[in-house]
Amino acid sequence: MSPMPNAWKLLKNMKSGDTCIVIGNGPSLSDVPISFLNKYDSFAANRLFPEYLPGFKHKWYVAVNPLVIEQNLEQINKLDASAKFIAQAFVNQVPGSFPLCSYALRRFSAEPWHGVYEGYTVTFVSLQLAFALGYKTVLLVGVDHRYKYEGQPNEEHVLEGDDPNHFHPDYFKGMRWHNPDLRQSEGAYMMAMHYFNNENRSVVNLGPDSDLDIFPRGVIKQWA
Repeated sequence: MSPMPNAWKLLKNMKSGDTCIVIGNGPSLSDVPISFLNKYDSFAANRLFPEYLPGFKHKWYVAVNPLVIEQNLEQINKLDASAKFIAQAFVNQVPGSFPLCSYALRRFSAEPWHGVYEGYTVTFVSLQLAFALGYKTVLLVGVDHRYKYEGQPNEEHVLEGDDPNHFHPDYFKGMRWHNPDLRQSEGAYMMAMHYFNNENRSVVNLGPDSDLDIFPRGVIKQWA
């Protein structure tokens, strides 16, 4: 296995023992106070852009889906974030970003500089990054884990009309996107839960109406 790139050495375990938020972009995100999102380091992904969530301050940004990246390169490059983690094929188009090589092996990667399994959801990628950076507790918000769509999981479609699946109606409106695969992502989440638990760390789902039952539940006011 190749050695860790120098750029990653500054990130490994730099947040050891800290708490962070991994943000899902489901409809419930619109009910989460901006002050809470800005209280902790957070992993934002895909189209969580300032025009959709005014006042939110980016810390870490993650994007691995090629449709998301190629349709939003301008917005991604404009983001003010401490670091951006981008699919390797696009890293040269996002100056200063950290490359993520995706592999098919179904495993939780504690060393994302060597590659990550995408787990059919960018949230799983963010969990692997949070682990590698050393966070002890990860709080999930906006991970509603339910979608309305036509066709089969993973199919590419153009979303006509308002987006019912995300926190803003314009999120994927008129854009190409891949249908979700909830069953496959649940398998990835199970791996994440076991990996965190085995290292005496935790992932807590703060979504009051989330359909994701794999992680233990909590409420925002406990962490506000």
